[in-house]
Amino acid sequence: MSDLGQRTADFCKRHFGGLKPACAAAGLKYSTLHSQITNGREIPFSSIERLCHAAGVSLEAFRSNRAEIGVIAPAPSATLHRRAAAAYSQALRDVQNEMLRMGGDIMVDDVLNWLHRNDGRLEDFDAIRERVDLFYPVQSDDNLMRPAKVGHQSLAAQYFRIEHTQDYAHRIGQLSRRIIDATLASHIEVQRRQQYQIADIDFSATVDGIEIKEKYRRVMAPVEAPDGQKLTLVFAKLI
Repeated sequence: MSDLGQRTADFCKRHFGGLKPACAAAGLKYSTLHSQITNGREIPFSSIERLCHAAGVSLEAFRSNRAEIGVIAPAPSATLHRRAAAAYSQALRDVQNEMLRMGGDIMVDDVLNWLHRNDGRLEDFDAIRERVDLFYPVQSDDNLMRPAKVGHQSLAAQYFRIEHTQDYAHRIGQLSRRIIDATLASHIEVQRRQQYQIADIDFSATVDGIEIKEKYRRVMAPVEAPDGQKLTLVFAKLI
């Protein structure tokens, strides 16, 4: 059993009384999670996040084995909101670092190697499928990026609690015009040049009342679906 597996098993026992009731509460398949834990296999970040959500605790509680403030502050206090966002950011980093140490995370180079190996075609895609987002090319009348698919374990999905493409406009639409317009411009440039782009982004925004200040590294690349549809792939990772 890996360290992450042991921590997951301990978390389930502490908050639910065992693995089976934890899976039932979080909507996870018991046999899958049990196999991942006992055989030292990768445990997806999304599974850990669902367990925390079902337990009503933050990722910080999973990381430290004790209850801490989560991403939603219990009172309308700017100080508490900042503490909540900082705790969530640190917990996200810690869980991702632990997954990387256990061989369960991907890096920028993994995405670039995949792009070169497949010449931007969405083939042999399973290794990164849930860690990236795919967008339709920007049209002249678009005032927001249009997602074709949001990966369940992408940074946007994790950070902004996006479970479906329908959630994207509500969450990302809260960002400032400056951020949205700069992102639209990057999408347009990637498609115009037909070359991938790597950028380090300083991000500062308020979403659902939570102030977020972060740095992340972003890869944007033109890709093509099996049906010939042109798309833009986005992979992002906290730095």
